[in-house]
This record gives sequence, structure tokens and C-alpha cells, in this order.
Amino acid sequence: MLRFFLTIEMVQLVAIGVAGLTGFIEKHVWSPAYTYYLLLVLVVLDVLTNNLVEGKPLRPRNLALRLVGYTLLLALAHGFGEHEKGLFFLTQLVLAPFVLVHMRRLIISLGKLGMVDSDVAELLSKRIKAKAEEETPVAAPEPEPTPEPEPAAA
Repeated sequence: MLRFFLTIEMVQLVAIGVAGLTGFIEKHVWSPAYTYYLLLVLVVLDVLTNNLVEGKPLRPRNLALRLVGYTLLLALAHGFGEHEKGLFFLTQLVLAPFVLVHMRRLIISLGKLGMVDSDVAELLSKRIKAKAEEETPVAAPEPEPTPEPEPAAA
């Protein structure tokens, strides 16, 4: 029988590994790193609850590919947003849709699973959808033509 003893050295090694990974994520993927971790947890919870609602088996490969794709998009947005002055808005422009879409789907799924009251889930979903639509940029209104001045009467 194989025994596993948790030693101080092992705890230190894990802590150094997590700190190093967090430093890498903070520098190259997303800053602050805890926002990135929260997004990954949100996506995993969303996928798990959707699979439970639909009765589908979880496909870890598809979930891993989705997380890698999101990480790539976030890293690109973070890199361009941090280093190109004209693209300062890019980081929030990329993060917001991910959070809104997955949060809304998670709320709906939790309502269907009975983990959240269905009325509360519907209300929260409507509020998120309304707020997202409210913040969607609308095209500038057409300028009204100025009337031509009437000729002066002599």
C-alpha cells in the first residue's frame, strides 16, 4: 500500500508553483489574476450546469479547449490593451461579454435545476439582459438638415 504524507516541503512546493503560475497569469494573461480565475470558475460552472440540465455527459476535452480559447483571447486583449495606448479599452471590451453571457446562462441553469428559485432566476436574467442591451452602443443620430434662410423681403 502506498502512503502519502503531506510534508512542509510539499506544501511549500505547491505554494511556490501556484505563486509562479499566478505571477505569469498576472503579467501575460490577465491582470488582476483573480479575475481570470473567477472567469474560469464561472465558465466551468456554466458548462457543468448546462450539461446537467440537458442530460449530456461532460466532455472534458471540449471544456479544456474552451478554457484555452478564452485564455488566448484574454491574453491577446491584455497584451494589446496594456502596450498600445490607442487600445486601452480592449481589456474590458473582451471581458464583459464573457462574464455577461456565462453569468446569465448559469443563472438560468440554476433556476432549471431548482438550486435557485425560478422567479429569482428569471428576474436576474432579465436584469442582466436589459443592462447588457442598455450598454450596447447605439449609432449616432442623423444630423437634422438646417433649414435654408428665407430671402429678405425688399
